[in-house]
Amino acid sequence: MHEFEMIRDYFRPLTMDRAEAGGLLDDAAVLEIPRDFDLVMSSDTLNSGVHFMDNESPANIAHKCLRVNLSDMAAMGAKPYCYQLNIAFANMPKEDWVKEFTDALMADQKEFGIFCSGGDTTVTEGGLLVSMTITGLVPRGKAVKRYGAKQGDFIVLTGDIGDAGIGVNVMLGVLKLDDPAHFLNACHRPVARTAISDIVQKYAHAAIDISDGLISDLSHICSVSEVGAKVEAEKVPLSYAARNLLDKGLVTFEDLFTGGDDYELALAVPPEKFETFKVEASKRGVDVSAVGVFEAGEGVSVINASGEALEFDQQGWTHF
Repeated sequence: MHEFEMIRDYFRPLTMDRAEAGGLLDDAAVLEIPRDFDLVMSSDTLNSGVHFMDNESPANIAHKCLRVNLSDMAAMGAKPYCYQLNIAFANMPKEDWVKEFTDALMADQKEFGIFCSGGDTTVTEGGLLVSMTITGLVPRGKAVKRYGAKQGDFIVLTGDIGDAGIGVNVMLGVLKLDDPAHFLNACHRPVARTAISDIVQKYAHAAIDISDGLISDLSHICSVSEVGAKVEAEKVPLSYAARNLLDKGLVTFEDLFTGGDDYELALAVPPEKFETFKVEASKRGVDVSAVGVFEAGEGVSVINASGEALEFDQQGWTHF
């Protein structure tokens, strides 16, 4: 299989015959931005040995690469539009690898309503590298930023926190479990919350997706919004499986709140709008929880059920 055969047979179908992609016959896509909308763009690069294991399945790599980008759109309140895919192989992959990878992308494209508008294939002397640049659309001036949190806003989270971090520790051999499937799936296939993009835009003063850990990413909102955040540990939503490990002492709140890879959303929502937001999110199949409050001060504090501050050695994942 040659490069251009690979593009023709496996990557061109990902354009879903959209005119903007031009059948991948040109050097660039031509995108039409609807009147009174802004184009929202974000990029993520995932590489072997850092963001996924060297022996990871092509389907899991594809799902994670696309979904972490979709998560950025959800956090901005944007509707996903299209993405560019750049992939650098250490060696020319086998055809069945490419098929499994692109089949997984196609499945997610159909689920989340997005298409591939182009990209690039190349080789590298290192391990596999996959980079995506995603675009979304939001009504002009309505994109949700990190810097809008206000004192008194509730700290609101989607879904459950900590499962993916446990999955990472299982893959690294730090934690051994009899049945880790739930945690591994959370790590490989995060649920991008694009189903509530429009109501994030409607109700949230600020938002971020939780990629590096709850505490770390909340601190980004605090820093740019010039507020502090107080999180009540017992209110943070945990899956039954994670709660079971916590109760057994196999994981700690620090593990759950700083592990990263959740790709849930952390939001600043005015108290008077929270119940309405919760109801509307539930109608879209998304559970949301109020876990604390933004307040005067700086940084993120976490308190237990007795009101005592918990001390953590780290805030979350860092690349350097």
